[in-house]
Amino acid sequence: MNKRWQRIRPFRILAVFLGVAALVMVSRFPQQAISLERQQEQLEAAAAAYYEAQSEYNRLNTELSEIDTKDFIERTARREYGYCWYGETIYEVGNLQEIQDALEFEVYTGE
Repeated sequence: MNKRWQRIRPFRILAVFLGVAALVMVSRFPQQAISLERQQEQLEAAAAAYYEAQSEYNRLNTELSEIDTKDFIERTARREYGYCWYGETIYEVGNLQEIQDALEFEVYTGE
């Protein structure tokens, strides 16, 4: 009987060790799954922020490359300073109440 216990003892020790290791892994699995979900959310947020920053960079880079062009200068002059060619008429469309308040004379509304 002494020989039998000597042969079984290492197997039992190994089985107990593997059982404990399996229990530890199973108990940590939900924590790791939650951690992975959190990391996935952070990765998606970082990817969205990177995409927005890249889009803004591309827009600004395009705008910067157009600054010295004739079209950009004319467009800016028209939008911001009211530039027009000789013979052109500029119409400003806005809220009628705001226009009446801004003008010194009465506006005919057709009523």
